Amino acid sequence: MRSGRRSIRDDGSNKKHGKEPKILCIEWINPFFTAGHWIPQMVDIAGGVNGLSSRGQPSRRIDDIDEIIKFDPDKIILMPCGFDIHRTLREAKILETNDKWKTLLAVQNNEVYAVNAGAYFSKPGPRTITGLEVLAKIIDPECFQDIKVPVGSFAKHDYNYI
Repeated sequence: MRSGRRSIRDDGSNKKHGKEPKILCIEWINPFFTAGHWIPQMVDIAGGVNGLSSRGQPSRRIDDIDEIIKFDPDKIILMPCGFDIHRTLREAKILETNDKWKTLLAVQNNEVYAVNAGAYFSKPGPRTITGLEVLAKIIDPECFQDIKVPVGSFAKHDYNYI
């Protein structure tokens, strides 16, 4: 297990070039909760900066979307606890009516992703290594193009209303 994690940490081109993207992992959509516990550490290992959650701390509610706007994430990863991609995308439809959500550059730049949280992120265990690989592919797809992740482990969320 450690060899896969070490390889991602060592190979991350973002860290080598000092361009770590700001990543927002959302564990719940309505109301917003940032993903906590082990997710911030996974984001860090995969080459991103997780600025709204802290390692080892519980997920936390964001009462005002202005906190997200101020952080201005480069990429947003939707990972509602226990949900697969299809359920996440159904739940994310509520965001289509949120005008402040639409102002986020990550949304405007089509950098919003849904992951299979139930399989790779919601419970600690060996499958979180696959989750780490999924995060690496999302955060730095060029650097990690050779990593193979399971089909259906993540999808880019396409916002047609922008």
